[in-house]
This record gives sequence, C-alpha cells and structure tokens, in this order.
Amino acid sequence: MVMLGVAAERVFDLRCDSLAKGLKDPAEHVAFERVLERNPMKPKLDWVHDKLRTLQDQRPRPTGFPENSTLMVTAIYDLIRSQRNDFGHPRDLPPRMGRGDANANLEIFPRYYETAENLRKFLSTQKV
Repeated sequence: MVMLGVAAERVFDLRCDSLAKGLKDPAEHVAFERVLERNPMKPKLDWVHDKLRTLQDQRPRPTGFPENSTLMVTAIYDLIRSQRNDFGHPRDLPPRMGRGDANANLEIFPRYYETAENLRKFLSTQKV
C-alpha cells in the first residue's frame, strides 16, 4: 500500500505540472505555482480539487474534459494518500488492512491513472 501511495502521488504531481502549464490566467498560474513550491500536499490537493470542480461545473463543460475528473483525480488520490500515510508512519501497533481493502485499492488505481492521463491530454490541448 505504501508503494501504491507513492505511485498515486507521482501521478498527482505530474497532473499538477500539467495543470500549471494549462492555466490561461497569469494570476492564477502564479498563485498555483506558489502552492506547488510549498511541500505540504493538502494545499495542492485542495487547489486542484477546486479548479477541477469549477471546470466540471462549467456550462457548457469544456470539450474533452474527462468525466468525473474531480472525483477520480482528487478524491481517489486522497483516499490512497491517507492510507499510505497510515502505513508509512511508525507506530506501536501498525495498521492492518484486509485483503479485500488492499485489492480494492489495487483495482481502483488503474481507473485513477486513466482519468489522470486523460486530464493530462486535455490540458495539453486546451488552456483553462
């Protein structure tokens, strides 16, 4: 689960880079770059979540914007990230994860990655 969390974080970081390059408003780009320069992941996650939700709620929705991007790219990542944090930090009694939960995480990762990759493709062709 730790390695899955590391992989999920790498995918998220790459989407952050794609989003930064895809922002058309210079002020918004500067604000996001400031968030990216800081180490904590939560402000990055919140910023990306808010931006994707704004795009998803836009009417008409931007052509080619991947369905459920807000859920798949931010919420699923946050789930995997929080579980990785639980396993990655030393404690007296390590957390336990059942086989079913581990399997569910392994099965959801490809959908997370697929949506994140579709978002990258979208951002490479359109400024938002």
